[in-house]
Amino acid sequence: MPTNKEQTSSVALATLPNSVEAEQNILYCILRNQAMQLEILSRLTADDFYQTNHAVIFDAMKDISRRSHKVGDDNMSNTVNFASLVDALRRNGKLAQVGDIDYILRLNELLPSSANYDEYLSIVKRASMMRKLIAICGQVTQRAYSSDSAEDVITYAEEEIFRLSQKDYNSGLTSFADETARAMLKINERYVNPDNCRGIQTGFKRFDNMTNGLHGGELIVLAARPGVGKSTMAMNIVENVAKTGKTVAVYSLEMSNEQLVERLLSSMSGVPLKFIKNGQLQGGENDIAKLRVAQDVISSAMNLYGNDYANIRPSEISSQCRRLKAQHGLDLIVVDYIQLMNSDSKDANQGRQNEVASITRALKLIAKELNVPVIALSQLKRDAEIRNIKGEKTGGGEPVLSDLRESGAIEQDADIVLFIHREQDAQTGTANHKLIIAKHRNGELGDIPVYMLGKIVRFVDDDYITRYNVNAEQEEAAKPQFDGGDAVFGGDNTEGEFIVSSDENTEQE
Repeated sequence: MPTNKEQTSSVALATLPNSVEAEQNILYCILRNQAMQLEILSRLTADDFYQTNHAVIFDAMKDISRRSHKVGDDNMSNTVNFASLVDALRRNGKLAQVGDIDYILRLNELLPSSANYDEYLSIVKRASMMRKLIAICGQVTQRAYSSDSAEDVITYAEEEIFRLSQKDYNSGLTSFADETARAMLKINERYVNPDNCRGIQTGFKRFDNMTNGLHGGELIVLAARPGVGKSTMAMNIVENVAKTGKTVAVYSLEMSNEQLVERLLSSMSGVPLKFIKNGQLQGGENDIAKLRVAQDVISSAMNLYGNDYANIRPSEISSQCRRLKAQHGLDLIVVDYIQLMNSDSKDANQGRQNEVASITRALKLIAKELNVPVIALSQLKRDAEIRNIKGEKTGGGEPVLSDLRESGAIEQDADIVLFIHREQDAQTGTANHKLIIAKHRNGELGDIPVYMLGKIVRFVDDDYITRYNVNAEQEEAAKPQFDGGDAVFGGDNTEGEFIVSSDENTEQE
């Protein structure tokens, strides 16, 4: 029985996957069929060819097709044929390298069916993919011997293989006639079943109506000054989305998973966070009972995953979320927050602005590759806060896109930019909050009033206030709820009681 060392040696000596015949037939099709040569040239690259002379010939063909020549007053595109190919190779000093004119003649005299060019393309691409996969495995093996972190090696392997699998995603130009037919089919489906086209619902009704929910591939930036409540708003959205059975991944670079869970328990149970923190539960055993019901809901009905590693990089988020989606599904990613992240670049001289730009671009790519919405929290510059303190009128105190901290790339990459704005009422001393949709690539902009129930770290909107008859100025009157059979706590019920509601009846315990 061969040893591992002998097996490795035999693999290293094996011929890499290739098909010389398919490569020759592809080059023949380009030479002899002008109608399809541009299409074939656009679907391959020189490194898809195993034989060096074939790669050189293909490069020369591509170079010819990119050029043009003058005929009278008109510019004519160059055509790849026997004469133009030999001329290009001779001028570049590469004719002898490919086997001289004799080899070009052999290619020109082959008689494969050009109608089968798709089959030849498939064979060449498959062999090329296998060779690249073998090369990646070799790099992973080398890193496994030298790296001091297994996680870094695994992340590298997943990134390279995923990048290789996505390499042929660009399918080139497509006919808008075909695209229009597909678009009309989708429009008709939306007309017949409008609910099926809605994105993930955040639980803030007016926002969901304005945006039609959150959709796969979108990068949503939620920004505010410190202490205004961006983490609270993000976790409220996480809670509302998870309650519908969706799977959510939360990356918190500022707070621990324990702190996030305590906020969730407070919001869902109605027990003030302050008392959860200091252990002085005013309701005693009744508060414990409410918290246990909330715990049961989180454990049994909500698919929530968290990572509180403070030095997380976009590549690690991508790697972990790909695994989560494959194993359990994935519907939403939340990152709190951009300015605390480290980029994947090892260039120490790139500057923080460029580093943040690379982070936001990476988050946008994660959203597109995994086809899930990504909510990324962001800090704001002090400019908006200073304008607000100075009491500037006509909306001068409200944040604007240029207030996003450290990089203009944040607003460029984002599909939606949201600001949480807080204004202090000089007469009453109360704080008024609103959610500002400052950028929306596919819809309207606007302001949405929201209310902060600080004791249970929860934002609510007008719809919630109306439905549950909540006095926004009296946080103790809030009634955090679970729709469709989940628990409803506190509110106007007798102190120390909790109820479980369903769609048809309410049973008091």
